Amino acid sequence: MNRQAILRFIAENNNELLLNFYDKTYDKLTNLNKRIDKLTGQLILVVFFYLITSKTTIQSFQVGPITINDISIFAKLLPILFSYLLFDVVVTSGHKTEVLMIVKLISLSLYKQNINHKELELSRHGLFTRLLLPFSYSTELSKLITEKVNIIQAIFGFIIFLPVLSLIILPFFLEYYMLKEIYQHYYSDTLGKISFYLTIWINLLTVYYFVNNAVTNFRDQSAELL
Repeated sequence: MNRQAILRFIAENNNELLLNFYDKTYDKLTNLNKRIDKLTGQLILVVFFYLITSKTTIQSFQVGPITINDISIFAKLLPILFSYLLFDVVVTSGHKTEVLMIVKLISLSLYKQNINHKELELSRHGLFTRLLLPFSYSTELSKLITEKVNIIQAIFGFIIFLPVLSLIILPFFLEYYMLKEIYQHYYSDTLGKISFYLTIWINLLTVYYFVNNAVTNFRDQSAELL
């Protein structure tokens, strides 16, 4: 659903129906924010656990009644788990973008906010809109984009945000590292081969979804300008 479709939906429905729909989408947006936070935490835990198990000299260990004799199984299975969690984050974030657009546009309509054209952009939120939206770091950081800053603040902000840009590449670098380890040390056995190719497939699916979503959004925005 692009922005024009949402605006038509708002124009064709009364405030009571819009408020009901707003409440449902607001709750969903809240749950999506929590889901993304949870998935991000799980990704970090998988990375730490992978680094610990890949460097340990322990040959086996026991968890309750279960004894794991081959600790290399983690090096083979964790790349699959990491790639799946990353795919889940990308898909959930894409869905959150759609829900956020709906919540934002309906809130602008219901509460008769005095807005300018720039505030209709998804990455920009006025003060009142930002206060209405459920908490998320991306929403809070958006005020750094909307608020006017001097040249010193702009330079300092650019330096601060450089590491954030690296976070986009970091998960794929970690996947490359994991795949390289599998290929060099575990490709000779069946589980190693399965992990290697399944991880690649999930990564390709993630990239395809991300690119397809970006192209669709760009096409919708271009159509609105025509």
